[in-house]
Amino acid sequence: MTEAREGELSPWNLLATPGEIRAASYLVGSHARQYRLIVDVLAARQEVSLTGVGHDELTELIRARLPEETAAELIGELNLSDRLASLVSWGTCEAWQDRATTEEEFLRNRYRYQLTEAGAALNQAVRAIEEDLGAGSTAVLLAPAVLADRLQAALDALAGERIEDASREFSVVETTLEAMAREANQWQSRMAAALGGVPDQTRITRLLETILAYVDAWGAGVDAWSGRITACLPGLREIGPETWRALTLQRLGAEINTETVTRATTHLAGIVAVLERWFSGELPQATRLRRQMRDAVTPVLRGHRALLAVGGTVSRAAELARLAEAVAGAEDDAEAWRVFASGTGLYSARHLALEAPEVPGVPSVWKAPPVPVSKRLRSQGRRSLSGRAPRVVDRSRARALARAAAAHDQATLREAEHRLVSRSGTHLSDWSALTAEETRLFLDLLTSARESEGTGTTADGRCTMKLIPVHPPRSAVCRTEEGRLVLADALVEFTS
Repeated sequence: MTEAREGELSPWNLLATPGEIRAASYLVGSHARQYRLIVDVLAARQEVSLTGVGHDELTELIRARLPEETAAELIGELNLSDRLASLVSWGTCEAWQDRATTEEEFLRNRYRYQLTEAGAALNQAVRAIEEDLGAGSTAVLLAPAVLADRLQAALDALAGERIEDASREFSVVETTLEAMAREANQWQSRMAAALGGVPDQTRITRLLETILAYVDAWGAGVDAWSGRITACLPGLREIGPETWRALTLQRLGAEINTETVTRATTHLAGIVAVLERWFSGELPQATRLRRQMRDAVTPVLRGHRALLAVGGTVSRAAELARLAEAVAGAEDDAEAWRVFASGTGLYSARHLALEAPEVPGVPSVWKAPPVPVSKRLRSQGRRSLSGRAPRVVDRSRARALARAAAAHDQATLREAEHRLVSRSGTHLSDWSALTAEETRLFLDLLTSARESEGTGTTADGRCTMKLIPVHPPRSAVCRTEEGRLVLADALVEFTS
């Protein structure tokens, strides 16, 4: 099907789905830098002025943002009047004209400009995307505790028929839930970006920062406060439609139209459903997020091991530095070239050790017929390289040390496997602290168990771990030398 021409109706035009946002047109195109500079200046000015920015004042503010040595040239190329007219036509800015009281003011551009609501929201969204996403808002650190306290306070206020107090408490709950959802979305986005592709140092660092931010802002708080939040849900479910409507009217006022009240009431009552999805049920969203973070621990460890495994073998920086020092210390260019050729093996191609005379009219070796070489010359002729033959590097000691290290690692792994198997028949919540080797082995088994419906096996097949879920579901905290792991509690059975 060919695309519909502009102005013609198509089935897509008739759908009640969101379409283009003309206010965002300034973000693309060849003049995007100029438009974004203007929008950014107007956004910054909104913090100190509620009456817009005049054309002349805007020119000076833009000039202050530009390099001093090229500001005049850039301002001339900017064509500010045309750029502002485009922003106004797209709905990114709005403009109005002041009254002129003098002839001089009448001749000057008296328009004032200000960002529309759409333009201001787009600028904030773009700035948030471009900023380096590090640790989230500190408000999320207290989110679970705030939810538990405010929900209980709201129920107490409703029991005492204090509608105004209850409305304020629900307002705090609503904004806290939005902050939690926004932060969780950022964690998941950062984690997905870090887990994709080859594990380099940047990705592993980003993933580690995301996991630590989750542990600090969420991991301990949700486990500590989920019980109190869940205990408030039965009381929230008993709130009737009339009470929700009264809470809405407390916010909007009694003179608002019926449709707006109904829509706002439905949104406010939906807080209960959001709380249930996040904290209640067999597999709430908080538990799902915790499992996602838990599953990201193994890729972090594997990525660290991968970087350590290739360290010193992929990079030849040390050897190149030594070669550079030798070349720099050569007496002349000829000696420097000889050192460089020796170090890199950059020799010219030599098929024979015989010097071919340069005779005019004689064809090259590529076109000439083959030259017979006697057996004696082949067996006793001159060597292609002068000097003594290089000695083979003796790496026997290094191999012995490597074998000893491998044997030690294997013994340590077997000992950790024995200690881990001794925990068979116990719950994760009853485990004592794990050593580094036990943690590595347990994480490998846990990853394999998740991929095999509860039963994991080591790579060599020596050890098998089976996880039996407990009812009702609860959390378990496993302590390691590097921190804590929060897992779903289960009965663990090992076989070896």
